[in-house]
Amino acid sequence: MKIHHLDRTRLSPWMKLTGITALGFAAALLTGCANYAHNAPFYERNVELTNANSRLKGELASAEAQIKQLRKAVAAKTPRIATLPPPRLAELFTVKKIQISSDTRTAHLHNSSTRNGFRVFVKTFMGGSMILPATGTFNIQAFDLSSGVKHPLIGRWSFSPMQSKKCWYGLFGLDEFGFDCPWKTPPRHPDITFRVKFTDALTGRVFFAQRVLRVHIRHVKG
Repeated sequence: MKIHHLDRTRLSPWMKLTGITALGFAAALLTGCANYAHNAPFYERNVELTNANSRLKGELASAEAQIKQLRKAVAAKTPRIATLPPPRLAELFTVKKIQISSDTRTAHLHNSSTRNGFRVFVKTFMGGSMILPATGTFNIQAFDLSSGVKHPLIGRWSFSPMQSKKCWYGLFGLDEFGFDCPWKTPPRHPDITFRVKFTDALTGRVFFAQRVLRVHIRHVKG
């Protein structure tokens, strides 16, 4: 029996090309397997993060829907402020903005011998930046943000419409509200952040103002 040896010189170019291609594919397959084995933990982690992100998005959408429903329920139970309809309000001078005056300072409240609170001045404006004495509720807050503490709130004070009417200063060109705001703990730094929320009794509209003012803190009551 004769054994015929393969004569490589007699192989056709196509057969040679096929062999080389097969070898290249096998090498690429082995390289790909090695790379996948090396990167498999990263792929798995990426899938986990993608799934977690999708889950969190779903939970957030559900929470936002619940908040929306709660807001509707609260609004339905909250009595609306009786006021004039918009066409009638458009005929009147109404508040357009509020401003914390630079006259705001520490003061000797109730004839105290030391500074024991703030006197916060607020202006209420109608259109054209013209002063308008407006009746409403004032909520005032003061913060010592430079203190570095977790809760830098110095104090909060509220004034009803009847109380705020008594706090109007119309003489000597002041034309602003002045509120006495005694503190329990005095500020340690002169730069104080004041925030004011005003609810207009006529329109029911809510206005906000915030301002950082430097006040005198020497000889305070502490």
